[in-house]
Amino acid sequence: MWRLVDYHTHTNFSDGKGTIDEMVHVAIKKGLFELGFSDHFCAKNVNWAMADEDVQVYVNQVIEAQKKYQDKITIKLGLEMDYLPGKEKETARTIESIPLDYVIGSVHFIGDWNFDTDKSLYGKWTNDELYFTYFGLIQDLAKSKLFDVIGHLDIIKKFNVYPESDLTHLFENTIRIIAEAGCVVELNTGGLDRPCADFTPSKNLLNLCFKHNVKVTLSSDAHKPSQIARHYDTAIRLLKEIGYDSIVTFNKREQSFLTI
Repeated sequence: MWRLVDYHTHTNFSDGKGTIDEMVHVAIKKGLFELGFSDHFCAKNVNWAMADEDVQVYVNQVIEAQKKYQDKITIKLGLEMDYLPGKEKETARTIESIPLDYVIGSVHFIGDWNFDTDKSLYGKWTNDELYFTYFGLIQDLAKSKLFDVIGHLDIIKKFNVYPESDLTHLFENTIRIIAEAGCVVELNTGGLDRPCADFTPSKNLLNLCFKHNVKVTLSSDAHKPSQIARHYDTAIRLLKEIGYDSIVTFNKREQSFLTI
């Protein structure tokens, strides 16, 4: 693997199973050009995100790894942060307090329901209603302009939950808003190992991203070292089939491009 990146990874600072060093060693072995760490930080009190007092320790260890491995791989400092309506100012303060290379914005909550881990409320609404609510939150995430990358864009399908009707107009409007906000969409390969067995976003949504000139980056959503750069050969083939010839990289929240 040559000159590729993995920007969505989790260590034991949040809900991952590996240390920073363990993740870096695998990334080097797999030949990655850049590895980005993006442990969870959430304005809600959850047990799968970093505690406030851990954030600076995480930052210090990533910076230390940047120096330690600088001759072998470029390491980037990121966060995955939940978009929570009403918590925008708090989220902005956290982002501004850290020398981040990029921020992944994700939606895991509808109200207080974490639909990503709790299946108990599926069926309370029609799937169409659920999709309108979820993608409305994605639209608000993009409009906030707090984040550089949209995480696992259609994760609402994780447990094989799909619309009952054709929602192309909802998806197209969402992608148009993402384009206007200048957000990058990650092709998250971890979706292949979830119940939906599909990349997030799907091929159809990636086609809409390409149509509206939305830029993409590449990630595995690795929660342990062995998952780094998983399914990348398939992902690169898909991106090229759609028409993409480059992916986005980040440095101090500025974008550059790598040819694929």
